[in-house]
Amino acid sequence: MKVFLTGASGYTGAVVLEHLLAAGHEVAALARPQRIAQLPAQARLAWVAGDFAQPELIHDQARAADAVVHIGAAHDVDNAEMERLDGLTIRAVADALAGSGKAFVNTSAAPIYGDTGPQPRDESEPIAAPLAGRLWRLRHDRETVAMTARGVRSVVIRPPNIYGRRGGVPLKQIERAQAAGKIRVIGDGDRLASGIHVDALARLYLAVLAQDTAQGVYNAASDEVVRSIDVARVIAEHYGPGIEVQSWPFEAAHKAMGVMAEIAAVNCVISADRARRELGWSPVGPSLMGELVIGSYRALAPNS
Repeated sequence: MKVFLTGASGYTGAVVLEHLLAAGHEVAALARPQRIAQLPAQARLAWVAGDFAQPELIHDQARAADAVVHIGAAHDVDNAEMERLDGLTIRAVADALAGSGKAFVNTSAAPIYGDTGPQPRDESEPIAAPLAGRLWRLRHDRETVAMTARGVRSVVIRPPNIYGRRGGVPLKQIERAQAAGKIRVIGDGDRLASGIHVDALARLYLAVLAQDTAQGVYNAASDEVVRSIDVARVIAEHYGPGIEVQSWPFEAAHKAMGVMAEIAAVNCVISADRARRELGWSPVGPSLMGELVIGSYRALAPNS
């Protein structure tokens, strides 16, 4: 299968690219022109110079592919511009694939559910109070799912916190804690969150591509649920010395972090039973706590 992939130079996208190539797929991967020279050359991989502000390019690449996987996002712009560029991308793909029956796999994020509370949320439940800062993602999820009416096999994958391979949010938490000598949790640190190992997530993308019946929204999470205070304490203990765990009032966090503080402050517990049941997918992989204590992040600890 020839796959057009966005985000392949980023954390999650690079792992998905690795899995696609290992499975024998041919991949055309979008990357900014200035990065092409630093990216690896591999068999069955063609780097496409461009960005999300070029919908004609995205349209042409999508039309030439057997499937499109959209993981990338313009994280170096503000929220409104991120929404605009993402909208240009998914509409270019929709126009390119209309009437083809080909797969479009879009990437969302579990925080759009808003505060889930301690009980796992699944894809069938209405989202009554999505986070305001990520409301556009919910609109784009619905726009993606609606592409079925245009003859596109459209799928949305919603991961929570992605970790593993010494990357993602845990890497940033460790680096900030070591630089500042402190790690802060919003409020009392009782916020609960699901997670997914990046390799397990990559396998879900491949499962969706492989099964022609896959359609609609799929959550992607393991059964592990962690409290933010427990993660902070593990980082302080294993990546010190001298890292202090501190409480951070939401108002101060929001002033410093904006939308990201809203995401970090709410419970985000989701169920991936639909993907397990319909696709035979299993989120097998090291736990977040295991990765922090004895896994890939341990190379960042002093005297490791």
